[in-house]
Amino acid sequence: MNKINCIVAVSFLLSSAAYAQSILPPDQAFLDQVEGFGVTQENWDSGENAAVTFPNAYKFTRHYVVEPSGDIEPESWTESISLDLSELTAEDADGPLDIETLLRDRLKNHSMVILKGDDLLHQHFWNGMDETSTHLDMSVTKSFTAILAGIAAAEGKLDMTAPVESYLPRFKGTAFEGVSLQDVADMNSGLDIPTPPFLSWDPKFTESQEWNGPNDSGLNGIEDYLVTIAQRKYEPGTHYQYQDPNTEVLGLAVEAATGVGLAEYLQDKLWSKLGAEGEAYWMADPSGATVASGGLNMRTRDLARVGRMMLARGKNYAGDQVIPAAFLDALWMGNDRVRGAWSNGKEAVLAPNGWYKDQIRILEIGDHKFAAFVGIHGQVLVVEPESETVIAMNGGYPQTETERMNSMIFLQVVPAILDETAKM
Repeated sequence: MNKINCIVAVSFLLSSAAYAQSILPPDQAFLDQVEGFGVTQENWDSGENAAVTFPNAYKFTRHYVVEPSGDIEPESWTESISLDLSELTAEDADGPLDIETLLRDRLKNHSMVILKGDDLLHQHFWNGMDETSTHLDMSVTKSFTAILAGIAAAEGKLDMTAPVESYLPRFKGTAFEGVSLQDVADMNSGLDIPTPPFLSWDPKFTESQEWNGPNDSGLNGIEDYLVTIAQRKYEPGTHYQYQDPNTEVLGLAVEAATGVGLAEYLQDKLWSKLGAEGEAYWMADPSGATVASGGLNMRTRDLARVGRMMLARGKNYAGDQVIPAAFLDALWMGNDRVRGAWSNGKEAVLAPNGWYKDQIRILEIGDHKFAAFVGIHGQVLVVEPESETVIAMNGGYPQTETERMNSMIFLQVVPAILDETAKM
């Protein structure tokens, strides 16, 4: 039996055990409570409702609970609180404003944590949140899915050079056939998926997940939708296109290769070793598959802890290797394939010398080179090794994808903060 056939056989054997972890239904008591304020499963993720729903997002859908470990204490920091955002300025269309005003009033930010080394320089929790509040991280989730793929690869369970169908036989005959998992992880699969303005996804995609509650689409989970994608627009590896189905396929491949659901794998391999303060919640579809491209909810301080782990080359504060060092080294180094694909994508305007690898952006803006986990509406994790800075932020910007939000965050707010932390 050759290598690919072995992979297929193993994935068939393991797939039935993928969802051993208990899945929780939508929180009906919460749905009843918010309905009196005009909030429903159908409209919870609208910009109008973001302020009240994003800190409670998992309550609108099926979800898994990802528990922290009782064996490792939450990672502690020296709370110097020495960075005052009201004293830093950046530009908006009408002129310079202090960063606090830009975040709170212009970008509708909900929370932020800034670390430099072992020091907590700044944190704020607006919008009724506090340190214990979770928040939907939207597409920051994608980066976690890729990290789990990296862990599975390091364990010898997943071959990122293998084609999608070697782990997911149902994808034979689709646009994913023959595409390597690495090109899927790098958003270089070349898919041809027409999408409406301000969306990077087909509405049928969210229907299949029941992201907005039960519907009559006839799709029982994300995989039912994914196998309908039949066309490619580009040769794999040549064009960076940010499309959610890539992440969902990557997540399904990790589940097939490991024999457990992503939420359980996250708990066992990362969350229980992070030194997290609280639970995370991972939203799920009708089949039990996790929403790999956008369903994680966590505390902003715990998101910052993941950034700290990246600065430590994948080790937690106790010195245990959690994220494979080789995965992070390859991320920071990039390669000609991801650089070339990035140059053919729309985000090259933001950072011409950047790249997208393993569901994470590496951006060079001004004097700074940093990794960025990015989600719509203002969910961001920034990690800059040179200044040892981590910026974790959650928000509720009312539009999903706009040039204004991206330019304000990555060309104004983040560089202004990194300029200051570099001097500290």
